[in-house]
Amino acid sequence: METHKDEGAGASRPTPSEAAAALEEAEQGREAVSGIRTPLWYFLALGLWTAPIGPLVSITPDPPAGAVILLAGVAVWAAGLGMLMHVVVKRMRVLVWLNERQMRPLAVIMLPLLIGYALLQSAVELPWGFEGVTVVVAAGIVAFGVHHRLAGGRSA
Repeated sequence: METHKDEGAGASRPTPSEAAAALEEAEQGREAVSGIRTPLWYFLALGLWTAPIGPLVSITPDPPAGAVILLAGVAVWAAGLGMLMHVVVKRMRVLVWLNERQMRPLAVIMLPLLIGYALLQSAVELPWGFEGVTVVVAAGIVAFGVHHRLAGGRSA
């Protein structure tokens, strides 16, 4: 692989001490944002935004009108989700991705909820079975949000 030097750049490679200082500064920045937790209102809003999906899908008319309504609904839902995410990042002033350790409780919360829901649905044959799964997922999102907030860190 070739490298082309930009003669007009004038910048040279950093010295080992400059590189170490830059790395230390990056580590300090990462450490500063590692304790920030997403606010609870975000998880509550996300749960409220997710819960009605199944019930609303169940009342759409038959195709072709139903397909058009569903596609429009998906577009509106995605736009709302994007706006919600934009607001939380703007208020937090940083985009914090949860690491694998922080995401494990979501699986611990969701798996029993969804397995229990599936078992209940198969045993009782609930008339609103499929439509109710988004409500169960929304409850799991809210429960994860409560856990996430209680797990420590500072609020953004």
